[in-house]
Amino acid sequence: MVKKFIKAAVAASILACGVAHAAFTVDETVMYGGNTYLLLSSGNWTDSEAYAVSLGGHLVTVNDAAENAFLTRTWGAQQSLWLGLFRTSPGGPTFAWTSGQAVTYTNWASGEPNNCCSGEDYTHTFGNGQWNDLSNVDGYLGAKRGVVEITTAVPEPETYALMLAGLGVIGGIARRRRAKKAAAA
Repeated sequence: MVKKFIKAAVAASILACGVAHAAFTVDETVMYGGNTYLLLSSGNWTDSEAYAVSLGGHLVTVNDAAENAFLTRTWGAQQSLWLGLFRTSPGGPTFAWTSGQAVTYTNWASGEPNNCCSGEDYTHTFGNGQWNDLSNVDGYLGAKRGVVEITTAVPEPETYALMLAGLGVIGGIARRRRAKKAAAA
């Protein structure tokens, strides 16, 4: 049921923003670790990230080796994938995730990131799952395909309990006010 809802929501988002990003298509949708991952048609990094945001997510944030292996197994063994990791300043030494999450895991290929050709401010994968910094192009070593990650976290039961308690308090206050008005009239 949740999968069907997520697919319907993604399809509606694609239709809603399809005019602005007509060059992109979502070729496959997969669930992993409580999140939804969408494989985009090829494009450059900035356009892929913009389309990801229009769908309610970001280019993928890779948090650990297991998630990196999932991406490589699922889509990356035969093609290069854009990740949401970018340099915080052109040519600078610091990288950040577009999602705003802390950088706690990386899988750079030997000698990377090296900014060898200037302007290599974005991250993609090689077929073996290792990462490389690259400029905002999709043609180097073949087309790059963005992977969108949409967090599909379900609220914890405590969240529902707090929400119901809050609604009960609001209802009680409203009832008390109505009773006071009725008594005053």
